[in-house]
Amino acid sequence: MKVVVVGESGFTRSSINVNLRSDGYSVTEVDPICLFDVLAVMREVEPHLVVVDHDMPSCNCETLIRIIREDPVLATTPVLLIVPCPGSEETERILNWDRVRIMEKPLQVEALLQEVQHHFTGFTSHQACFR
Repeated sequence: MKVVVVGESGFTRSSINVNLRSDGYSVTEVDPICLFDVLAVMREVEPHLVVVDHDMPSCNCETLIRIIREDPVLATTPVLLIVPCPGSEETERILNWDRVRIMEKPLQVEALLQEVQHHFTGFTSHQACFR
């Protein structure tokens, strides 16, 4: 199963990458310096899941997710958004979109692996919020 991880923090991307790869997933990391480059990578990879780190000063995650939803190739791709504060106004707006879930920071490896596995098996986790 293919996962794209989008985030400015190389440490966060690498941490997610290493843990997902160890669980058998194919992972592509993307630094969101340019949204067009992010979309190009996602279109090429055609991921089954996109993991987005909320904390990206140069890229608004709400804009990124909106662009994913408007893209004909990526529109139905599920997004797992890693957030520092799940009850924020922005997070609530994002949760109203289809196929978006959130996980709260600090990210726990076991919870992340469970959440990704549950995405692929269709099981609903109590570790994340679903809408």
